[in-house]
Amino acid sequence: MSYTAVHILCDEDLEETVSFLLQENGYTGTSYEQGTLIAYCQSAQHNEESTAKLLASFNLSTIKIVEEEPKNWNQIWEDNFKDADLGEHIHSRAPFHPAKDVKHDIIVVPKMAFGTGHHETTRLSAISLEKLNCTNKSVLDMGCGSGLLAILASQKAAKRVLAIDYDIHSVENARENVQLNKAKNVEVVQADTVVHLTEKFDIIVSNIVKNINLRLLPEFVSKLHKDGHLILCGFIAEDLNELTTAASAHGLKCIEHNADNNWLQTQFTFDNNA
Repeated sequence: MSYTAVHILCDEDLEETVSFLLQENGYTGTSYEQGTLIAYCQSAQHNEESTAKLLASFNLSTIKIVEEEPKNWNQIWEDNFKDADLGEHIHSRAPFHPAKDVKHDIIVVPKMAFGTGHHETTRLSAISLEKLNCTNKSVLDMGCGSGLLAILASQKAAKRVLAIDYDIHSVENARENVQLNKAKNVEVVQADTVVHLTEKFDIIVSNIVKNINLRLLPEFVSKLHKDGHLILCGFIAEDLNELTTAASAHGLKCIEHNADNNWLQTQFTFDNNA
């Protein structure tokens, strides 16, 4: 099976965001070396036009496109994996990184699952969740990726944490990380909806793309306790009005919003005056 490697001249501050979006659009993996982002995909799935359109939104373009021999993508990912600080109190690291003296030191085995703490949306979601009181609370982590947010909730003494992802590789990686961190009361399941759940939650955090978050919003509302908190991330800053309008239609009010590199994080509660 042949692979195509797309070489892109890219500043380091854009590397994580562009890598994430490329992988959302079918690329198998990426690596970054001295200002060049290299994105890999199966040659049969390479779409030069759609890639160029994505890159143009960041004023980027390809340097060259070459055919490559098959690679061990997880090994590439692991070799390029760095630890990450998420605000002042959270440190995400691989097992081979030294621990830090912070409130929440979280070990994440480097795999292709999203949510290792390097992307702005994971960082924003984690910082927002860390500020909430999770003691004896029930928490839903939708689109859990590596399981970092679920592990954080467990470390904050949540009584139950349900982590959900549609991708089986993310589910497997999250389960591995939950065990590695000895996170208690965390269940990881594969699903793309919460409509089947019979329980309600004190805190719901959903770090997934805009359209899916909007589609799932009515489900989140139905599964949230009346005094609960809903953290949504995966939007860009320009989406704030659209998101707050959609949430308001379901009786929610925005009590927090933050942006990092144009990525938006919001937090909602029920509007008792609505």
